[in-house]
Amino acid sequence: MNVLKFVFGHRGVGNLVRRTAQIASRFGHGPQKMGGRFERFVDVLDEAGVRPTFPITALPMSRNPAFAHRLIDRGAELAVHAWSHIDLTTLDYEGQREHMGKAIELFREHAVPFTGFRAPYLHWNDDTMRVVEDYRYAYSSNLCIWWDVIDESALTPAQLDGLRRGLAFYKPQLASETRALPFRKRGFVEIPVSLPDDEIPLDRMYIDDAEFLGRMWLAIFEKSHERGELFTLQLHPERIDFFSNALRGLIGAARASKPGVWIATLDEIARWWTDKSKNRVTLVREADGYRADISACNGATVYLRTGGTERVVEPGSIVVAGSARPCVGVTPGSDRAAIQALEDIGFVVEVGERGDDFVVHLGRVESDDYAAIEACRAAVDGCAGPLIRFGTWPRGNRSALAVTGDIDALTIWDFFHRFQGR
Repeated sequence: MNVLKFVFGHRGVGNLVRRTAQIASRFGHGPQKMGGRFERFVDVLDEAGVRPTFPITALPMSRNPAFAHRLIDRGAELAVHAWSHIDLTTLDYEGQREHMGKAIELFREHAVPFTGFRAPYLHWNDDTMRVVEDYRYAYSSNLCIWWDVIDESALTPAQLDGLRRGLAFYKPQLASETRALPFRKRGFVEIPVSLPDDEIPLDRMYIDDAEFLGRMWLAIFEKSHERGELFTLQLHPERIDFFSNALRGLIGAARASKPGVWIATLDEIARWWTDKSKNRVTLVREADGYRADISACNGATVYLRTGGTERVVEPGSIVVAGSARPCVGVTPGSDRAAIQALEDIGFVVEVGERGDDFVVHLGRVESDDYAAIEACRAAVDGCAGPLIRFGTWPRGNRSALAVTGDIDALTIWDFFHRFQGR
């Protein structure tokens, strides 16, 4: 991979010169300079009892393994961020598999635990996902979702150019068209990353107004919380001194929200999404209604809606009055991915032809796109019940937040090694 050509093409001359100056100011010859920033990053999180996830590139980690173990001792989860910081999509399947294998060897050699993976530059393709499956990762966190929280009409031409370069670089999906929720694929959980992050506005657009950037993240949080979804924050630790107050404000808003927000590591989110996929409701017809045998994972919240009002019920057996099955019905032949999307947001879905057999019947659901599933959600929300559903997030929380930050390098020498593919 021609690293210089890659960076030059996506940043432009002026941006590349500025970025070089930033690297020189943020990184030292040894890991001490960055080490101090990590301590300050974790100090901010410790104030609110939050654990971060730091995807770390294997080669820099192997040169400073004590640094990685210090982060673990302070409560951080570490994830694999490739062997070296290159665009993996420039490699074919075998090349990516070899690259990832070398990363895993270094993590194991230095006794650094991991369950997940994030690609450098958030660049991935189908071969990358095959490799994630091959190595049996519990999760991948690479799909980018863009939230419309920047007013383009207020930008200068240079800022607009930086924004457009960032969008072209990451190629995110739009939040208006995508659910910001994990989903299961190929034996692992994909956990989306929210944009804008720290890199686009600060290092590409050169917006150095800390309050503006804090409001940007709060706007993402408010939208994701209203939708009951996940905000995976991406904040590179090298920029913590600039973003520390924005991070405090975001966590403070999450802690103050009612209904609540589950703040978790990516590993915890992946385990929750896997565990909750086993939630089940078995319905048996009885004289005056249905006996519902409810099996739920640890932390799951079960709701029973009657007369338009929901209350929490315990897993086990309950009797629900009424002639209609207290769940969501869909017509045979409905799209399997759509059924999965409905189950992911907590609905109990059964396939049945007769609409009057169910308290709410959606007919044939043919797509899992955002608009189609939102239309289904609206139809279910308009149902007075009786209806059984599960909460999307643990312990009755409405939404979720994950604080993550990629560790691409620890010293200035790591950047020089990168140009050599190391």
